[in-house]
Amino acid sequence: MNIFVAGIGPSEYELITLSALECAKRSDIIIVPRSEMNTAGMSERIIMHHVKDKKILALHFPMKKEEAECVKEIEEQLMRYEWEDINNILFPVIGDSVLYSTADYFIRAFRNILPEVRVEFIPGISAHSLAASYAKRFLAMRDEIFSVVSGTSDPERILASMRASDVIAIYKPRAVKYLKELVMRAGDFGKIIRVDYAGIPEKERIYEGIDSLEDIRDYMSIVILWKR
Repeated sequence: MNIFVAGIGPSEYELITLSALECAKRSDIIIVPRSEMNTAGMSERIIMHHVKDKKILALHFPMKKEEAECVKEIEEQLMRYEWEDINNILFPVIGDSVLYSTADYFIRAFRNILPEVRVEFIPGISAHSLAASYAKRFLAMRDEIFSVVSGTSDPERILASMRASDVIAIYKPRAVKYLKELVMRAGDFGKIIRVDYAGIPEKERIYEGIDSLEDIRDYMSIVILWKR
């Protein structure tokens, strides 16, 4: 059995890759994560926009729980199904397949049931690439250091990364307490942008400047800082 973890881009339907679409067509079933609201998430909406005749299995992902609890709950859901006749499974994820991917929980849970399952990763376009294209800026050039950090990291680690980098992308920035103050401590950033809901026309918002780092509430936000 094969599991294809496919990055399907940062919310824009057109940014899914041909490789991800080919994997979707080859798959016997598409497994998608859902939150407590049990509504179709962005990855589910994007893949179903392109592939409408595939069987979909939606699993509840309790992301607010500890990792071990989350994996166990997903595993318990997977054990309710028969997998003998399934050869190829697609698990689509927003952005890139290997960057802050919910697929980690799914793979760990599935391997607890079928340890021999094979996993392939299909790369996708990351949110920081889309955000930089909106800003009409190169992410990094020549000898510049570009860093990607999670807002859930310790603030002092984030600060150290800011000081060491020429360009930094912050995922989940709403999790950083006093982000504006942290950036001001880090040094002089000549360009700051924040993008909320990148690629979703009805919700997308783009902000610039240091004041855009205050009162970030949306989960699907990304901040990019340039020193040049």
